[in-house]
Amino acid sequence: MKDRNAYKRRRGFSLLELLAVMSIMAMLTTLAVTSYFSAIRGMTRRSAVKHLANTLTLARQRACMEGTRVSVMVFNEVAGYDDAGNVKIAPSYVVCKEIGRISAISGGKLVDEFAPLDKMFGTATLSADYLGSTRLYNLSRGKWSNVLPSVKDATLTSRGSSYRNGQDYDIPAFGFVINTKVPNPNGATWAVGDSYGVEASPINSLPRGFQFDELQESLSQVVSVTFEPDGKASDKLIRIRTTLPPITRSGVTVKSDGSVTYNEKWTP
Repeated sequence: MKDRNAYKRRRGFSLLELLAVMSIMAMLTTLAVTSYFSAIRGMTRRSAVKHLANTLTLARQRACMEGTRVSVMVFNEVAGYDDAGNVKIAPSYVVCKEIGRISAISGGKLVDEFAPLDKMFGTATLSADYLGSTRLYNLSRGKWSNVLPSVKDATLTSRGSSYRNGQDYDIPAFGFVINTKVPNPNGATWAVGDSYGVEASPINSLPRGFQFDELQESLSQVVSVTFEPDGKASDKLIRIRTTLPPITRSGVTVKSDGSVTYNEKWTP
């Protein structure tokens, strides 16, 4: 009888033992899941900062090879709205290639008398309520304007001659028309001599859960990095931060000689 009772006591685990094992398993599972998501977030951050650095490097190479100014515009894009009507932000950046410089602003048109804009963009007649547009980037000041996809005649009249005093000429030219019917929270201001360009590659965006530290959630601010034909640029630091704790930052640095470096974990 004594041996039988001893066997019964040895054949299972007590409730306390089961609870202890389950607690240990729960802690190990939590640690594993936390480590997994932390690793995924770290890989995503490294991928995002490397892609931005590579984009800047390629923009510099393009400026040198094509002998023109090439810029990388960093901005926040409207990605939609949530159920409460709040704007969803998509931190984005795009490479822009210089086309020319604004030589006149006439009748609300941005005119470049030295570029064949009619051959490049066409002169199709559009209705007054047309909502299509193309982004025309101001590479001198940053930001952009939404312009109609085709240009309009903007002949410059009564232009004085440098060779004959009192002799005026009409100079055939075409200009961009800003489409005021399309909302644009970071509309550019323009002046004669400003360099302008269009997108040279598709717009890229940061992964969800990341934003540009300099922009936060602003829709009006733009960070612009412009590479000259000799590859040089102005000193610039672009920081990428996580939006969920723990907050970490990565930094991409552009130096005056055009070199691009990055730190996966940036500290001031």
